[in-house]
Formats: sequence, structure tokens, C-alpha cells
Amino acid sequence: MRLTVLHRYLLLVLLAQPVRAQTGLIGDYYVGTNFEQKAFSRIDPAISFNWDRRSPGKGLSRSYYSIRWRGKLRAPTTGVYEFYAKVNDGIRVWVGNKLVLESWKLNAYKHYTGSIVLEAEHYYDLRVDYFNAIEWGEIDLYWKPPPTPNSALNPFSESGEPIAADYFFQQAPPSKMVPKPISPAATKRSVRLPLPKRVHPPKLKTVKLKSIPTPETPKRLPDQETVAADTILIRRVAAEPPLAISSGATLILRTVQFEQSSYVLLAEASTELTKLIQVLKVNPHWHIHITGHTDNVGDARLNLALSEQRAKVVATYLIRRGILDERITTEGFGSTQPLGDNTTEGERSKNRRVAITIR
Repeated sequence: MRLTVLHRYLLLVLLAQPVRAQTGLIGDYYVGTNFEQKAFSRIDPAISFNWDRRSPGKGLSRSYYSIRWRGKLRAPTTGVYEFYAKVNDGIRVWVGNKLVLESWKLNAYKHYTGSIVLEAEHYYDLRVDYFNAIEWGEIDLYWKPPPTPNSALNPFSESGEPIAADYFFQQAPPSKMVPKPISPAATKRSVRLPLPKRVHPPKLKTVKLKSIPTPETPKRLPDQETVAADTILIRRVAAEPPLAISSGATLILRTVQFEQSSYVLLAEASTELTKLIQVLKVNPHWHIHITGHTDNVGDARLNLALSEQRAKVVATYLIRRGILDERITTEGFGSTQPLGDNTTEGERSKNRRVAITIR
């Protein structure tokens, strides 16, 4: 079959048409707050979620999970971009391999900002890490692009605007092919193209495949309190005697304990914490200092960090139920202040605790 130069030119033009890239980001969802066990993956058009008392998806509880979004971010214009995040709990954001936002800790609906210079119509690697610990999670990622001649007509708010799905891509589209110009005289003569050489396919060997074990289905974590359970708990606690506590006193929350080597609250902690919340709301001028403690199992440095996390978990529990965060301070002591002798599990469980000092 003969192809004229004109036909070849038209073929190149067709090949040069832009291929539409798939929008959205790849989201990998994990059980655990540090990407311990993958549950599922999906394509998310944007990062704007509020899982109010519900799970992000199959295989996950509404608490103690982590997510990693990956893809490309297209910059519509050149200049300084400001990124904003409203998050509950931890977040890290990389744009073009630069860490723009980071707060990898327990947060209660706080905002974070960062900035980076981007070039127009460039596609940048984007990675967003997120985790949620106790109760439900929320994350919103915003940006504020540099001003343009039309910015006065549609100004951005001070906290930016949500990043639209049009700027998120699973991968950058291929670069455009620009055909070389052909002189008019060249289109008048035909060109015989050489036939391609025949290539014999290599002989394939038969290989016996080993059986591949089926991966285990991720274990579903038990759901924590639901809306109905919260209501029942408040009614039941209201009928019980209040906490005996006064200004200047230190209270050891006997039922507020944790799983070993973890900052996961045991279920029985909710009753005593609800009583504490009631007392703090009646006395709005009180400030509290929360101290965390561990048993002596494991490395002392890790125990110290774990005790700090336990204190912060209790603080977050109170903040999410209406206690202002400026009324709360936290501190960890590791295993340096035991209540039990650490010889049995029963004694060690006494040391996995928190204490409250009224100030």
C-alpha cells in the first residue's frame, strides 16, 4: 500500500491530537494510623471529606485509619501558590517532592498553611498523607493560586478555595507531537515506503507456575460509639453520682485505660470521661493538666512518647465534646510513675492510665 507524503502528514496530525488524561487522585486506604494494613484503593476526584460518625469505606472503622493520595497537580498559572488544609487529625502534603504542609499528630479541626512556586501548565507530583485516630475524620485541601487579570472579578477567599477535580490527574497527559512542516512541492510526488522485515517470534517455553496464596481479607475494626450510644451514655451518666473533684486536686481516672503498647482507649473509659466533661462545663474557669503513663514493657523512650500520645488522646476526646483546647495542657511521664509493681498484667494495666490536675 502506497502512502503519499500528504497522507503521512495527515497521519501525524491525527496522532498529535491531545490524549485526555484521567482526572482524580489514587487513594489507598489503610487500617491503622500509620498505613499498617491496606483495605482498598479507589479514585477520588478531590480531597474534601467529612466522615461524620461513619467509616470511609469497606473494611475500615470510623476510627484508626490512614489514607495516602497520589497523582499529579496541574498549575494553571505561574507564581506562588498557597495551600491550606483543615484536618482532623494528621496531614502531610508534598508538591513536586517538596513538603509543603506537615502536622503529623492529633489535631482537632485545625487549619495549616504552606506555599510553593509553580509554573503554568506544568504537572507536579502530588502526595497527601492523612490519618485519623479516635472517632470520625475530616480533611479538606484548599489552595490560593497567584492573582491573574481576572482575579478582581472572582477573588479568592482568605483561606483559599477547594482544589477542583480539573486540576487533579492520575498521571500527566503525554506531550503533544508537533509535525514538521512539509513543502507544497513534496506533496506532488509519491513515496514508496520499504516493507518491514518479517520477524519470527521466539519459541516459548512451558513453565509450571506455583500456586499463589490468596491474600487475607483485612480485618474490620470494631466500630466505636455511635450517635445513639452517645445519647444513651449521657442519660445513664446523668443518673449517676458526679465526680468528686475540686480546684487544685489531682484525679486518677481509674477506668480510663489503654490497650498494651497502644494509645487506643478501652471501651469502659467513656463513662468516667463523660462525667469529667460535665464537671468541666459546670466550671468553665477551670484549666486541666492531663498526664499520661505507661507500664514498663518495652523501650523507655518509646514508652515516654506513648504516654504523651495517651494524654493527647484524652485531650482530643474532651475537645471534640465541647471543652476548649486552651483550657487543656498535656504531658507524658512514660513508666516513671507506676501505680502497680508491673509483675502481672493486672498490675501493669493500672499503670496504663491518665491523671487530671485541676488548675
